[in-house]
Amino acid sequence: MLVGAALLLTAGTATASVAEEPVAVAADPGAWAAIAISPRTGNIGYTIDYPSQASAESSAVNKCGAHDCQVVVVVANGCAAVAQAWNRSWGWSYASSPSDAQARAVAAAPGGRARVIKWVCTSGHQ
Repeated sequence: MLVGAALLLTAGTATASVAEEPVAVAADPGAWAAIAISPRTGNIGYTIDYPSQASAESSAVNKCGAHDCQVVVVVANGCAAVAQAWNRSWGWSYASSPSDAQARAVAAAPGGRARVIKWVCTSGHQ
């Protein structure tokens, strides 16, 4: 089952609007992945195959390495991707396949000419 959170983040802005809250789901142990980003620096931290949603999110933020890092997408038993447009705005998504997650992340990045910056999949979804 997939789960996600979405924030509209553009480099240089101090505010973010929440579009969707994470939803708790039942997942296999070790089946969580997360991606965190820093809108200010462009740093990315990610996790794959963590035992819980909380541990995946916490580790992704820690691996991101900037004070403004925040989790933008988390998935259980699936794939997640982040993309960035030419204007430095971000988009992200999750899906059951890497190609779907990447395509949706590119489509979600406002501003055009987006490219995938990072994608991850839990075991068995690559």
